[in-house]
Amino acid sequence: MRTNDDGPVNIKRIREYFNDPRTVEHYVRAVANIGLWKSEVALIEKWLGRNDHILDLGCGAGRIALGLWKMGFKRVGGGDLSESMVAEARDIADHEGAIIDFRCEDATGLSYPEERFDAVIFGFNGLMQIPGRENRRRALKEVWRVIKPDGRFIFSTLDRADLLYRSVFRDPDNFEHNIERNPNLLEMGDRHFETQYGTTFMHVPTRDEIVQDLKVTGWFLSEDQMRSELSDESFSVREFSEDCRFWVVKKRRRSVTGFL
Repeated sequence: MRTNDDGPVNIKRIREYFNDPRTVEHYVRAVANIGLWKSEVALIEKWLGRNDHILDLGCGAGRIALGLWKMGFKRVGGGDLSESMVAEARDIADHEGAIIDFRCEDATGLSYPEERFDAVIFGFNGLMQIPGRENRRRALKEVWRVIKPDGRFIFSTLDRADLLYRSVFRDPDNFEHNIERNPNLLEMGDRHFETQYGTTFMHVPTRDEIVQDLKVTGWFLSEDQMRSELSDESFSVREFSEDCRFWVVKKRRRSVTGFL
């Protein structure tokens, strides 16, 4: 699908999509009607402590941050590229009486000081909505910077080996992911497609691709599983998001010769 702004997708266009009132309303409804997924709760309970200082990166309208607060986590922050999302998240938190520090943040250049958080969550495949592999690696490095030594980072991605995406990427003439024909794309695995809320971008990686990115940006892989392997989600969650791969990684310490 060609757009009026043909050319490689960039952060400006990503921000515009997530500032669109239709997209914002979609995420606001998810806070009220969906909340935390069973799979997210399982990983949070397994890997995080109630006294941890946690950043919900790509927080949207605050679905995960507010869910953490309701679970008893009281040191929670949220950051999102979209000013409109952050405004809604603040309003919802105020209404719920939740004390959560929501800010406008670009994951590739965070404003937080070094080693601020015990854990970071980048949910709903948000990392993969950053166009360009080097930009995604930059975000991984930024999370590494703001997380404490041995801190945990939980995030999710789609998976190109999943049955749905094996089918999608098998068709070489599909304009949505054809790099040679679609000027919006940068790399194999990129998709630029229409939703009912507008045109958006998503990178669909292979597992090996993510493992490589984690290795070069200072992360130790603790666990990765498909959501469907972690829990049996409700229909509303499965309708909200297709199956995805969850990753739990730990910050590796840096020495003068590289990562330990």
